[in-house]
Amino acid sequence: MTTLPARAGWLTVLSLAAVAAVNLAGAWQIAAARRVAAEEAGRVFSAETAARARALDGRLSATRADLGFLASSEPIASLDRAPGSGDGPWRRAGAESALLLFLRGHPEVIRLVVRSPRGEPLVQTGRRGGVPVLWVSASPTGEEGAALDPRRPRLTTRLSGLEAEIAPSALLPSGEDRPADAPACRLRDGAGTLLARSPGLGSAPARSGDLIAEGVVAGEGWSAPSPWTLACAQPQGLAASLVEPVAARYRTTLVLNLVVMGLAFLLGGFAVQEARRRERLEGAAREEARVRELERQLFHAERLTTVGRLAAGIAHEINNPLEGMGNYLSLAREELSRGDGAGAERHLSRVREGLERIAAVVRQVLAHADPATAPQIPVDLNQVLKESEEFVSSRPEFGQIRFGLELLPGPLLVRASPVMLGQVAVNLVINACEAQPRGGEVSLRSRREGAQALAEIADRGPGVPPADRQRIFEPFYSTKDSTGLGLSICHSIVRQHQGQLTVLPREGGGAVFRLALPALEV
Repeated sequence: MTTLPARAGWLTVLSLAAVAAVNLAGAWQIAAARRVAAEEAGRVFSAETAARARALDGRLSATRADLGFLASSEPIASLDRAPGSGDGPWRRAGAESALLLFLRGHPEVIRLVVRSPRGEPLVQTGRRGGVPVLWVSASPTGEEGAALDPRRPRLTTRLSGLEAEIAPSALLPSGEDRPADAPACRLRDGAGTLLARSPGLGSAPARSGDLIAEGVVAGEGWSAPSPWTLACAQPQGLAASLVEPVAARYRTTLVLNLVVMGLAFLLGGFAVQEARRRERLEGAAREEARVRELERQLFHAERLTTVGRLAAGIAHEINNPLEGMGNYLSLAREELSRGDGAGAERHLSRVREGLERIAAVVRQVLAHADPATAPQIPVDLNQVLKESEEFVSSRPEFGQIRFGLELLPGPLLVRASPVMLGQVAVNLVINACEAQPRGGEVSLRSRREGAQALAEIADRGPGVPPADRQRIFEPFYSTKDSTGLGLSICHSIVRQHQGQLTVLPREGGGAVFRLALPALEV
């Protein structure tokens, strides 16, 4: 048998081994974090480069759109109209003003030339020291002359007689516009010619280990061959530097963790072990006591629930026939006062039917322990629906309800208990009437589909919301301040007869309760 010191020694060894494993896992996680950070930085940098390329392409497209608007404007479009007319100087002055104003709003554009349909320059503007100025041709042929610098790379476009040139170097951020940690980028055209590069960037290639990404610039409509390529590079150390402070702190924590945890486990192993054992024993005792108390409460609640459901069900099922019997007795009294004995006898026979229904309910309660013993015989479903309609329509409170019967010609036989099936039909018809307290329509239909006999009781009430259709047959669930037992009992009776009771929406408003039972051959 292992002694307590031996157990404590083994516990200390295992604890230190666990701490060492955790620390090794931490070191591995640091290396993995660096690798993941580098990969993520590469993905982010590629996305940023592609975004820079899209922004550059959008900037070029916006510049061309503005140039197109300028070319179609009145001062530019009418410059060569009606030569020799008296308003020629005014048109030229308006064109010059428009071009100079455009240069002020577009710093990337360094030259604008308006040409005649024959290609002759009409107005020339450019920049001198960054300031928009008007160029005056010194040659008799009207060539641009000093407006062009043959040493710089040219990037031009032409729209409706308006020729524009932009500085490729202005396409990349420079000076105060360029952040300190911005990547170094090069812009090349489709032929590989260098158009622009970031300030301070030499012609040397990117260093090994740098993050490199490229983006495509459409460059459509410009003199350089398209598509262009924007290639950017950034030192990979910027991504790893985000993880390095965390790695340094974690290394320090690892060392302190080894020292403190080893000492703690060595000195407190025995006390911790005993405290945990006592805590487990006390917790098990408390849990066992709680489970016993819950079992007692659950058993008591189950008995109360069973008694309550039984009593509420009996009261609900006996109340409906009693209300009908009271109505028939009132009608029989009126017939007797008028001397109509035959009519009174007919109403008294309905009272006897109600008594038989109550007696059947009592027998059903007595046979509740074994529902299979309830006798089932061939029953005409059409006759059950007809009797239920006659029984409910005679009640004065439903006098404003219009009843309609659409029954299948001939008998529609099913195997069932007549009393229990009548109980289901009466409950469904009464529910349909109560859903229309101010009057409405109740339709009873029957038909046969394959091996099933179908009965449908439809109303024009508010209908059953989709969220309630799954719960409406649950015990004690009600949407009209009732006991919530009627539909539950009907659903249980239908299931005992191997049938199905469902609720569907009615076209035009209302609800349809469909009863499906196995049909018998006539």
